[in-house]
Amino acid sequence: MPEGKRDIIAFPKYSNVWMHSKCRDEIIRLIRPEEVPEFIAAYESRVDYLSKNMGQEISHRTWFEVLKKSQGLRAIRFLKCHNLRILYVIENGKAYLLLAFEERKGHRNTEYSSYIEPALNRLSGRDKYDES
Repeated sequence: MPEGKRDIIAFPKYSNVWMHSKCRDEIIRLIRPEEVPEFIAAYESRVDYLSKNMGQEISHRTWFEVLKKSQGLRAIRFLKCHNLRILYVIENGKAYLLLAFEERKGHRNTEYSSYIEPALNRLSGRDKYDES
């Protein structure tokens, strides 16, 4: 993607939601320019809900899920935008968005195992987070 397109997505800011810089880059790579308005609307709705309902956001099961056997990782779902997933963790009253990927198997067969270790590895480098 040409450098000029990197700034197409201006992520809404929340004081208690932080995004790893590589996660931001992954989202930008996955979302086509014509999908940006729909993605931003969906992203803002989900992250706003996460910010206001931190720890209880999981009750909105169409948007969020807890990953089993993954040391506290959770996922934000974007079913209409490439079936995008953002893996995150909640620690000390903040959500850290760690890794984004396109789920190709579909809603009922989501397989996260190959993304868990890279997401957890990013968790340790908080200096690379941007307030989201």
